[in-house]
Amino acid sequence: MRLRLEFISNDDILLPIGFNKYIQALIYNLFSEKVRNFVHETGFKSDKKFSLFCFSSILEIGEYFKSLKIFNFGRKISFYISSPVESLLNDLIKGLFKGEKFKLGENDIFLSSVMLNSMVIKSSSIIVNALTPIEVHKTFKTNGKNKTIYFSPFDYEFERLININLKNKWKAFTNEELSEKKRIAIKPLFEGFSNKRVVYYGFGKKRYVIEGWKGTYQLLGNPTLLNFLYDAGLGSKNSQGFGFIEKKGE
Repeated sequence: MRLRLEFISNDDILLPIGFNKYIQALIYNLFSEKVRNFVHETGFKSDKKFSLFCFSSILEIGEYFKSLKIFNFGRKISFYISSPVESLLNDLIKGLFKGEKFKLGENDIFLSSVMLNSMVIKSSSIIVNALTPIEVHKTFKTNGKNKTIYFSPFDYEFERLININLKNKWKAFTNEELSEKKRIAIKPLFEGFSNKRVVYYGFGKKRYVIEGWKGTYQLLGNPTLLNFLYDAGLGSKNSQGFGFIEKKGE
């Protein structure tokens, strides 16, 4: 299940680099206190904790002012949020209609429209566009410090880590183990490095640099799993806005 949310403002919407953190904060504030505390503190658990929602970046293209390091999006923005847990989005919808004014960073914004998309994938092969970068990584210690390696779609580890992440998310969602035979294959339908993205997330001392990949991909696998990933997000850091995919042609 996914929603497209559109907001308007009386003034130009100005956002700094790393503004996805503000979108995440807006989403959490739309949840009821009970749901917000559950998602943020407890989450859906397997070997790891998952929030089991994903969101796109702002769909409109903002004008970037390099000297100020801010984007100007004008007076209207929209973005998607998706989740395989319908109760999360139902709770969020209630939050949307309880408030008249919302905060996105320092901007006052007002709900303009909500559109529901509950598409069902019936095929074992689909073509998708990554609206936000797909991210998978490994972290290990070297000389007493954490070092993170990010993988590209051309690395063997990329697909392997996506399937490990899928297995953990599926268990968190269903409380059932996913058979080793139930895997997905992901094939990039591009060459070269033009789809690599280096993303700033957060601000100040809590700002992180994360590598991921956009572009077009073919996904092959059980339709049930493809539907799950379509709403949960592909790869890691989905609740930070990574791995939001859209079926090509939708």
